[in-house]
Amino acid sequence: MGLDWPFLNNTLADRVFVNPPFSNGENQAVFPLCQQTQTIQVPLDRSTLHTDTGTLLLGTATFLTRLNESLPEMAHWLANTETKLLVVLRDESPKEEEMGAVMNKAEELGIAVFLISDSSMTGEAESNFGLAKHLYTHLSHSTRWIGVIDDDTFFPSLSRMLEALMPYDPSLPWYIGGLTERHLGISTEGFKAWGGAGIFLSVPLLTLLAENHDTCISMSRTWGDALWRDCIFNITSPTVHLTRLDGLHQLDMFGDLSGWYESGLASTPLSLHHWKSWHYFNVPSANLVNSIAGVDALFQRYNATDNVVFTNGYSIVQYPGGLPDMGLVEGTMFPYPGAKMPDAAGELQDSLGKLRPALEEGREKISWRFVTAVSMSNECVRQFYVRGASAGQSSDSVIEVDWCRSSR
Repeated sequence: MGLDWPFLNNTLADRVFVNPPFSNGENQAVFPLCQQTQTIQVPLDRSTLHTDTGTLLLGTATFLTRLNESLPEMAHWLANTETKLLVVLRDESPKEEEMGAVMNKAEELGIAVFLISDSSMTGEAESNFGLAKHLYTHLSHSTRWIGVIDDDTFFPSLSRMLEALMPYDPSLPWYIGGLTERHLGISTEGFKAWGGAGIFLSVPLLTLLAENHDTCISMSRTWGDALWRDCIFNITSPTVHLTRLDGLHQLDMFGDLSGWYESGLASTPLSLHHWKSWHYFNVPSANLVNSIAGVDALFQRYNATDNVVFTNGYSIVQYPGGLPDMGLVEGTMFPYPGAKMPDAAGELQDSLGKLRPALEEGREKISWRFVTAVSMSNECVRQFYVRGASAGQSSDSVIEVDWCRSSR
């Protein structure tokens, strides 16, 4: 999206504040507001208007400690919805008091969760596929879809996820998901729905899987998502094939993923994975802007007139020599540790297309990266983008972007 004004002209760039009027005495200033505001038209978010989140039942297999750590992050998209989360614990013998504490925490966060302790299913594949029989017993009259996820799967909008499933008739058997970004993963693990991006099943298919649970569990594989695929392949007639759904992102990549986040995604991300393991990015905080600007706002890209590209919730990047080819993804990431170009580009070409060379930070591009955001009481979200101190720059540089609902 193009902006007909310069992005950085309205900032107090590289200005040092020493005990300013609004200081706490420790040189932590509340910066003055910009002299003028800019109005940006954003698409109307229709997905939250008529979506019944009670039609979705979610399941994951994880350890109690990991679940406890993940609940606050899950609350960003799961809290106060009608979607319930069923968790098969991989702990051999979890303590009742610890389970109770996690249940209380979930309730305080507004998450409806069921904990299942099954000592016969502590392996990754067995516990993950073991969800089938437990999810089946927790189906309700309103359930239309079942989602199998990892404990670090993040949905920017649960309503938008359900909206993406609307074209599919839930009375038929459906196996829906997304692939890994890497050729290596597909060549070694085969064609399947990758679990971290989310596996979505209709009730008729889950029913078949639950009925054939004992037969399928004997096919045990290294990974649970492969076992789901193998069971579906072996018990369905006609065979239920994987239906690929754009927007489900496994993010099987390492290193600096700025090239992916800044690529101007073809569609609003439905799910994000590996954001706090294979790489780190504060997705829950970045997603706060959706409460003001709608679900399509996250990672939406704006090109300003001063060779600055603003990727909402990720970065502000200035290109001193002019904009590169923004139609291509910058090759900053790697499909596996130690990978080098051009092999890395070949691994990712199907999912990302042709990659353009990575630019040198500080010379060919100057980046402020998103660090955190806060929701304000006046229906505004304040985002903070930081450029760390480097050679020739003795202090950090901070740009604050405030998103507020327009009164017009």
